[in-house]
Amino acid sequence: MPQTPTVEQLGSDAGLRPHSCLSCRQRKVKCDRHTPCSNCVKAGKQCSFILPVRGKRKRTKVPKEGLHAKLRRYEELLRSYGVNIEPAEIEGDHSDLEAGSQVDMETAEDTGYERRGEIASIGPEERFFIEGGSSRYFDSAPWSNLGDESHHPEEGGIAESADGSNFSESDLFVGTPEPTGLVLNAHSQVEDLASLHPSFQILPKLWEIYVDRADPLMKLLHLPTFRTSLTNALHHPQHISKSLQALLFAFYLATISSLEEDECQSLLGGPKSITVTRYKRAARQALIIAGFLQTSSPITLRAYAIFIMAMRSSHRNDTLFVLSGVAVRLARKMGLHRDGVSLGLSPFETEMRRRLWWHIVHMDFRLSDVLGTKPSSDLFSGDTQRPLNIADEDFSPDMVDPPPERNGITPIVFCLIRCDIIEFIRKLSPPFADDVRLEIITSSDITLAKKDTMISQLEDLLEKKYLRYCDPTNSLHQFASIIARSSICKMKLFAHNPRRFAKHGIKAPQSERDLIFANATKLLEYVNLVRGNPIFDKYKWQIGTSHLWNTILYVLIEARHRKSGPEIDRVWHLIGVVLSKYPQMFEEETGAVYTTLGKWTLEVWDDYLAATQAEGLPEPQTPEYINAIRWSRRPSGGPSSESKAPAESGHVPANSTGYGSLQSPGQDGDRLPGFDPIASYDFADLLSFEVDPNQWARWDAAQLLP
Repeated sequence: MPQTPTVEQLGSDAGLRPHSCLSCRQRKVKCDRHTPCSNCVKAGKQCSFILPVRGKRKRTKVPKEGLHAKLRRYEELLRSYGVNIEPAEIEGDHSDLEAGSQVDMETAEDTGYERRGEIASIGPEERFFIEGGSSRYFDSAPWSNLGDESHHPEEGGIAESADGSNFSESDLFVGTPEPTGLVLNAHSQVEDLASLHPSFQILPKLWEIYVDRADPLMKLLHLPTFRTSLTNALHHPQHISKSLQALLFAFYLATISSLEEDECQSLLGGPKSITVTRYKRAARQALIIAGFLQTSSPITLRAYAIFIMAMRSSHRNDTLFVLSGVAVRLARKMGLHRDGVSLGLSPFETEMRRRLWWHIVHMDFRLSDVLGTKPSSDLFSGDTQRPLNIADEDFSPDMVDPPPERNGITPIVFCLIRCDIIEFIRKLSPPFADDVRLEIITSSDITLAKKDTMISQLEDLLEKKYLRYCDPTNSLHQFASIIARSSICKMKLFAHNPRRFAKHGIKAPQSERDLIFANATKLLEYVNLVRGNPIFDKYKWQIGTSHLWNTILYVLIEARHRKSGPEIDRVWHLIGVVLSKYPQMFEEETGAVYTTLGKWTLEVWDDYLAATQAEGLPEPQTPEYINAIRWSRRPSGGPSSESKAPAESGHVPANSTGYGSLQSPGQDGDRLPGFDPIASYDFADLLSFEVDPNQWARWDAAQLLP
C-alpha cells in the first residue's frame, strides 16, 4: 500500500526550488535545490536559480517520400535540363507527392542563410556554403540539392579537421630528391616549423621587402589585415591555425626568393640557396599540414598560389603548370569563379576572392602559353568580376559598402593589366569556345583588320586607365608602363606573325616586314630597359623570357634581309645588350635555343660584314659578344685563330655589348623527355623560315629543349 507523505515532509519540500541552480547545472552535479544550495555554500559561489532554457525541438521528420513523389520530382529535374518527357499517369491519392514537396520547401527554408553553414542559392542547381572560414560551391545535381549537407557522403565537411587525421594525401608525395623536389617525401620533413619563424628584429625588413618586391606582382594579401595576423602569430605561435601557418611560410618563401645573395646573407645569416631550400621545405610541410589538396579554405589556397609563384624561377614550367591546375580545381570547388556579390558575400571577402581567382587565371594562362597548350577551360565559365582599382587601405573587413575605385595607378595595377589583356583575348575568341589563349591572335578566322582594331582599342584603354598617370620617378609606375607597352608589341607580332605567310608558301610584303621589324626591335628595347636598369632588379625574380627568343629570330631574319644601314647598326648593338643578360648563350655546352640563336647570329653578322665591304664602308669593329659566341662554337681541336678566349679578352661590363652575365632566363627552356637531340634542330638556313612552315614547327619544338 503506498505511503502518503507526512506533514513534516510536505513542509520541508515546500521550500525547495523546482529545478537545479545554474552553478550545479553547469558543473553537472546534483543540487539539493535549497536557497542557497549546499554545493554553492561549500564553493563560496553565488547561488542563482534561473529557469533552464528548453532545448530546441527537433523538427518532426516528414514521412518518407514515396515512389510517386520521387518520380514526379525526377521528371521536373529532367525538364529543367531541357528533356521533353510525357508526365507520368499516377492514379490514387497524392499524399506522398505532397510530402515530398514539403520536404523540399522546409529544407530550403531551414538552410537558407544559417550562420553555422551559410548557404546561398544562386541558381536552380547551384549552392554555396560557408563554414568556419571555408567555402564550397556546387553547381550540379544531385549534390546541389543536398540541403544543409555541404558534402558528398564519401567526403568530410568543408571546415578544416582539428586533429589532422584527414591529411592522408601526404602519402601521395614521393617526389624528387632535395633540394629540387616540389613535393614532400618522408625524408625531408621539418621537425619544428615554429623554430623557423624569423625574429622580431628582422621581421620589419622582410615585410618591407615583400611589400616592395613581391606584393605588387601577386596582390594576394590584404596587407593591413595580414600584418596584424603576422604579428599576433609570432607572439602566440602555438595558437596559429593550419591555414594561417601555411600562409606565413609562403610569405617567408616569396620574400626570401626575391632577395639578392648579399641581402640573404646579411638578414638571415646564410647563403640564399640553402635558405630558400629550407623555407621551401617548410612551406611544403605547412601546406600538407593544412591539407591543401582537399582544402576549402581560401587562406590555404592563397598560400599555395604564393608558393607556386615563389617556385617559378627554380622549377620547370611543365611542373608548375600541373600544380596550377590543382589551384584551378580548388578555386572552382570553393566557388571563386562566381562573383562574391551574387553569392551574398561582404565587400571585403568579395574583393579578396576576386584577387585570388584572377591571379590563378593569369598563372594558368601564362604557363599554358609558355608550354604551347590550352589553359584550363574551367577558367572561363564563371562570372567573377575583375578586382577594383583600389589600394589596400581603401577597404577593410568591416566595410558594408564597396569602396569607390581610384583613377590612375595603384599597387594592384599589374593584376588589372593582366585582366584587361585576358578579357581582350576572350573577346577575340569565338563565343562559347574554351580555346582562350594568346595564340588566338594568329587565327586565320579573324581578319587582320579586326585584330589591328581591337589591339588599338586595348592600347587606348591601357593608356587612358593607367599609362597617362605614370610617374617617371616611381619604379612601380615605370615597370607597369613597360609591361603594358611590351604586351601590345607582342600582340602585334602575333597578329602579323611571319609564319602565316610560310603556310601559304609566299613571302611577306614589305609593309608587313616593316611592321614586324619595328615591333620586334621595340620589344627588345623593352627587355633591355627592364634588365638593364637597376631600379627594376627587385622584380627580376618574376621576369621570364616568354616570346623573347621568337623576337630575336624575327630581328635576325630582317637584319639578314636589310644587310646594312643605320637601323641595322643599332640592332646589332641592341642584340648584344640583350644576349649579354643570358650567359647560357656563351657556354660551350648549352641548350637548343642558345645553340641555334648563336649559330644564326654569327651567320647574319658575317653577312653584315660582307654587305658593308661591298658598299665600300669601313669595316665595323666586332663586338665582344660576337667573339664570345665564336669562342663557344669553336671546333673541338682548339681555339680559333680569329678570336680570343673570353678570359683573355678581359672583363666586359654587364651594360656593354659583351657577354657579361646578369641572370639566367629561368625555366622557359626546360628539357622535355623524349625529344630528339639538338642535331635534329640544326636548321639549314635562316631564310628558309619564309616559305617553310615545318621550320617554324621545328623552332617551336627547339624552344622546349635546354
